[in-house]
Amino acid sequence: MVEAASPDTLTATRRWLLGQQAGALAAILLLLAVYKLTVANDSFPEALQNSMREPVDDFADWVAATFKFILRPISLTVKLWLKQLDNFFLGVSWPIIVFGALLLVGKIGGLRLGLFAAACLMLIGSLGLWDTTIKTLTIMTLSVTLTVIVGIPIGVWAARSDRFEAVLRPLLDAMQTMPAFVYLIPVMLLFGLGATSAVFAIMVYAVPPVIRLTNLGIRQVASEAIETAASYGSTYRQTLFKVQLPMAKPTIMMGVNQTVMMALAMVIFVALIGASGLGKDIWVAMRRLQIGSAVEAGLAVVLMAVVLDRIGYALSRGDRDSDKHGVAGAARVVWAGIEFLASSLARALAVVVRPFANSDPRFTLVALFTRNAGFVVGVAILALLVAVDLSVAGLGDYPSALKFHFAKPVDTAVRWMNINLAFVTTPLRNYFFMYLLLPTLNFLLWLPWPVFSLTLLYVAWRAAGWRTAALTFVGLTFIGVVGEWEATMITLSQVTVALGLSIAIAVPLGIVASRNDRFEMLLRPVLDTMQTLPAFVYFPLIIMLFKIGDLSGVIATVIYAVPPAVRLTNLGIRQVPAEVVEAARSHGSTPRQILFKVELPLALPSIMMGINQTTMMALAMVIYAALIGARGLGFDVMLAIGKFDVGAGFEAGMSIVFLAIIADRVTQGWALKRQRALGMIGRLDV
Repeated sequence: MVEAASPDTLTATRRWLLGQQAGALAAILLLLAVYKLTVANDSFPEALQNSMREPVDDFADWVAATFKFILRPISLTVKLWLKQLDNFFLGVSWPIIVFGALLLVGKIGGLRLGLFAAACLMLIGSLGLWDTTIKTLTIMTLSVTLTVIVGIPIGVWAARSDRFEAVLRPLLDAMQTMPAFVYLIPVMLLFGLGATSAVFAIMVYAVPPVIRLTNLGIRQVASEAIETAASYGSTYRQTLFKVQLPMAKPTIMMGVNQTVMMALAMVIFVALIGASGLGKDIWVAMRRLQIGSAVEAGLAVVLMAVVLDRIGYALSRGDRDSDKHGVAGAARVVWAGIEFLASSLARALAVVVRPFANSDPRFTLVALFTRNAGFVVGVAILALLVAVDLSVAGLGDYPSALKFHFAKPVDTAVRWMNINLAFVTTPLRNYFFMYLLLPTLNFLLWLPWPVFSLTLLYVAWRAAGWRTAALTFVGLTFIGVVGEWEATMITLSQVTVALGLSIAIAVPLGIVASRNDRFEMLLRPVLDTMQTLPAFVYFPLIIMLFKIGDLSGVIATVIYAVPPAVRLTNLGIRQVPAEVVEAARSHGSTPRQILFKVELPLALPSIMMGINQTTMMALAMVIYAALIGARGLGFDVMLAIGKFDVGAGFEAGMSIVFLAIIADRVTQGWALKRQRALGMIGRLDV
């Protein structure tokens, strides 16, 4: 039996907490009144400011000059590898690549996934984006390969050393929250413009997931398995390669999958530093306000992301060719016929070589051939296609007869919306700016810096403890000292409004999705598209409807940040135990009472995790929003890139990093406390 606190004790605790909060609020209001009456300036004092730009610039120049003898050979080597990959894949005819994708992906995830991958490649070719897609894939292939080669050993080291993991964790946090634009500047400084810089920028952004999940996967290996291996005399190396890595493979492959998705998210960014491919097509179309062309290239990125995500998911589960991945209809009949012919050939071969099977173990390959008959036949067909392409006649470029475009209809529809929907968009823009964005910005700029700082410190302490409060103090001090206080308040006003709108949209949608399976099924592809479609694709549409400015940045942020809160609200409500809901219903509770008194409180930890993810994604959009006129820290970063100013980019970028880390720690800490409180309440009846 678990001894739980009595209701009287809980009531006394609540009263004490309310009294403490009331005292803190009174102290903050008193400080606000005193500061407003005695001090004229609300911003961070100039006397305490000390820019870090010159030291950072000097350090960057020193690194580039000192290590030039190493950086230049590395740059030339990567450039050579990319050139060879481009020449190879662009030299191979399109049917070979399509059939090869069908064969390889089908082997990994089943025939259905293979056919889907081949169809996606065909669709990309039909849009006239074959060459640019191949160039994007070569950059992604080399970047992800190098990232995995670097990331997995670091993850293994972190799993073996708690001290190294403790040092590594804040570095990974900074790499994931640092806006990609910030480290584009030092990467360009070290490696120049072009695809080489793109590869290293992608590696910096995409390496944290594979490191984290390799570390997690190895740490989750049961200690009994390791002790058993040690008892049989296995060395450290044998235990790692024969026990830990195989058992951690699903988790590691999930990390590789996340690395691939994050690498694809960098497609647009690397176009800004000279990389070719789909990102360049999207960037050029956006600058020309050619929304249709941007949507076509964006669709190609989405299709690549979906296929690679499904492949990574299949690898993480260890799936292989199996009946559950088959397809219905004619395709299934064809596949069964191929397997029958291949199996017959394998059996005939086995009869011929049976007399030699016992004397030469190499003939065990016959059994392997029999088990993988369809794949072997596919490899033979692929080899035949390659031979025909190289020796007899080239299979040619993607046929123009199969090409089609929908850019013009999209452009026409956007122009019509811009003209005919102005009576809706103009009042909406004015309302949101006058009654949401501007008041929030004015309030944050009016609020004195010590009042804001102490309030946030108290919230951080109450939500997540003194460590988070100390981190908050360091972050706010850095922002003030480097002179980014006002820009931070502008950014916070935009993020606050965007977060409020996202929650107001996401929570009701999540509730409806949890109540209706059909609605959830219809909503899922919409959320997938919102998360995978590059933000650059819908920027032109937002600009044409709502003009350039802070509001357009807020709208783009809402579109990008809504999906996690919707998904986790839906998940949280669906995970509420059915027995609890039935008990409330049996006591006469109405559906509204069940929702607000039972389901939402029990689902609150999951909902808060969704809000946490939405907050992080909103902060990640700060730089994107700057491209369509939003001010604040993102604008400072863009200005630094334009001037090639490493120091200014570092100051603004680290300010965004501190905001993201503080928001992450506070929201996660609050969700964890709420979960523990619910667990304590649940033990009252035990």
